[in-house]
Amino acid sequence: MKKILIIIATMMSLSIHSQEGRYAMHAFYFIDVSNPVAVVGALDEFAASECGKKLPADIGLMAEGINGSASSTHFIIVSYETMDDFTKAGALTQSCPEAAKMLQGLASGSEAISEVGIIPAIEVGDWTQDTVFMKYDISTSNEAAYANAWTELMDASTDAGLVSGSYGMNRIFIGNNEASHFVYIGAQDFATLVDNQNAMTSSSAFAKFSKKVGMVREVLNTSLILPVKSWPKQ
Repeated sequence: MKKILIIIATMMSLSIHSQEGRYAMHAFYFIDVSNPVAVVGALDEFAASECGKKLPADIGLMAEGINGSASSTHFIIVSYETMDDFTKAGALTQSCPEAAKMLQGLASGSEAISEVGIIPAIEVGDWTQDTVFMKYDISTSNEAAYANAWTELMDASTDAGLVSGSYGMNRIFIGNNEASHFVYIGAQDFATLVDNQNAMTSSSAFAKFSKKVGMVREVLNTSLILPVKSWPKQ
């Protein structure tokens, strides 16, 4: 699989509206999985290897339970606490045979679709503790205006008891096609997520949010995300 742990790009200095964020950057690798056992096995084996134990990043595998017309079925998320960790990970995975073996294992059970580099603009709560997410791919012409309106909505929804898990907004800064950002909302179970979303979208706070962002954002796709397995850095 093409560059599964590496994005070749020049790092840029970017201003972000960070809230509680643990990570400086995420890399998402979208794949179409034909053999889930092979994919999980390849990541298991790499994580247990000497090379994998040195990787300065957390790895997660997410299933896209429902994702519209997108051709991917899963994505691998590699999360870095610093930009320097991203650089170190790239050098490590280019030099160890275990990484090459992992790529072969992933390729035997999946097909690469796309890959993006992401900067967390808003990250509230511990998303690693949630079991289900709604993800909204958007295009916005005014990040600051959208982020402010989104924060107001989520603050009001939290106060109303309509948010029980993590939420955030991420900027796609490498590899973006149509979407410029995505926002997500997490929960402990699907029923809670749906109930909260239904109540939120019928609230006066959501009506106010929609009015504020109507001219600066377009929703491109919505998807249901289900964590499969994680491999924290060691």
